[in-house]
Amino acid sequence: MERIILIGYMGSGKTLLGKALAESLNIRFINSDSDIEQQTGMSIGQIFEQYGEDYFRDLEQEYLKNFDTQESFVLATGGGTPCYNDQMTVLNALGTTVYLHCSNETLFSRLKNEREHRPLIAGLSDDELREAIQYRMIQREEIYQKAQIILPENEHTVVGLSRHLHQKN
Repeated sequence: MERIILIGYMGSGKTLLGKALAESLNIRFINSDSDIEQQTGMSIGQIFEQYGEDYFRDLEQEYLKNFDTQESFVLATGGGTPCYNDQMTVLNALGTTVYLHCSNETLFSRLKNEREHRPLIAGLSDDELREAIQYRMIQREEIYQKAQIILPENEHTVVGLSRHLHQKN
């Protein structure tokens, strides 16, 4: 049974790497944000706008309860998922957690053209986006560091992640 949970800030590559890893392992790939959107019939942005972030974080918490009985998967979480409701503890108990570490500058370069698709950074100027990334990373880094594997930015490949997974086992 392989349960691999990818965590990290938005733009760190959780979905891209998660899909590739799941394909290489021939197991199911799951994106928590996409699943929540499908289940609610609303975009993450709409949920935030209509009900607020606390409501969304409660949805995430309920959503993760569905994985206790599932066998093998690669799960890409939302960037804030581990940081609320003691979810990092839940994720660590659920499977092997992998923090996709990225520098703030890498995150900025990846996110600057995706603002309209991401509710927490929509409408921010470049300077505001840099500040938001720095602020959130200061808040979240300690929690992200509780992952069982911390994958350096230069190893964000299926080969790099596979090597770290094998070293852990």
